[in-house]
Amino acid sequence: MFKGDVEEMRAQVSQNFSPHGLKVINAHPNGGRYRLLHRGNIVLHTLAYGAEIRVDVPELPDFYNIHVPLTGGGRLTVGRQDVATPLTIIGPRRRIDMNWSVDHDVMIIQVPEVLIHRFLEHQLGDAPKRDMDFEPQVINDSPLSRVLTALSLPATAGTTFPFAASSLAEHHFEQFLLHTLLDSQPHTYSADLGEPSAPLTSAAIRRARRFCEEHAAEPITPGDIAAAARVSVRTLQSGFREHLQTTPMAYLRKVRLARAHADLLHIAVTGSRTTVTEVALRWGFVHLGRFAALYRQTYGHVPSVTRRGR
Repeated sequence: MFKGDVEEMRAQVSQNFSPHGLKVINAHPNGGRYRLLHRGNIVLHTLAYGAEIRVDVPELPDFYNIHVPLTGGGRLTVGRQDVATPLTIIGPRRRIDMNWSVDHDVMIIQVPEVLIHRFLEHQLGDAPKRDMDFEPQVINDSPLSRVLTALSLPATAGTTFPFAASSLAEHHFEQFLLHTLLDSQPHTYSADLGEPSAPLTSAAIRRARRFCEEHAAEPITPGDIAAAARVSVRTLQSGFREHLQTTPMAYLRKVRLARAHADLLHIAVTGSRTTVTEVALRWGFVHLGRFAALYRQTYGHVPSVTRRGR
């Protein structure tokens, strides 16, 4: 954690976010603090200037900022639009004017523009032709709002995020956040993503299934599977539901569960000291309770029973 006065905080924020104008209205004697919570493709920070401030950012660089107040409050203007809700998202090239109370502490989630565009291209089946803007106000009790609220709990407590357990878990978190963001928050391409898709051919299904089986140990996404099948994500999802009565990611999870089962059988035969947790994480199962429940539902007993060779 970095601690400092207002000017030191301003330098820290300029380095990690963007240059900005700053006016101090009322300073707090305890000073400010900055903490990096997680650094991956998506970065999470907490920031408190230690003062009541007004911040003017002429233009955000090439990432989307999601603001989640942990304590205190403030007011945000994006362009000429006053944003009333506490949870907000601001995109690249937008001018913002913020006022924060003296006791504010804010979690900021940075999502690179290139990550959004790549994800959107997979969803659309083609490169986006227009700039991607989100509605700045996150709707109360929306799926995105609930995800952000859940993320704020370890941020407030100062505990480690569960998805930091492995690179595969981190990737799953990033894909989950991107899916939730594009599916539940109104944006430029909301109508395009709601359009009906073309039918999925049997050849495309075979390509998709083969890709899942050959790359199960890798952090793959619905977009990766769709690219391998040579269709859009919408076509892939509707085709899997129609022909296989499942989703692409549920099919991938089934493949990974079978690989975890095979690993546990091998451990029972060889006497390896590899743990159930290590096997679960290797195949992307971060929540061990859900892994055990899914394993028992599929194989009739918990993973530890297989590992012991019973």
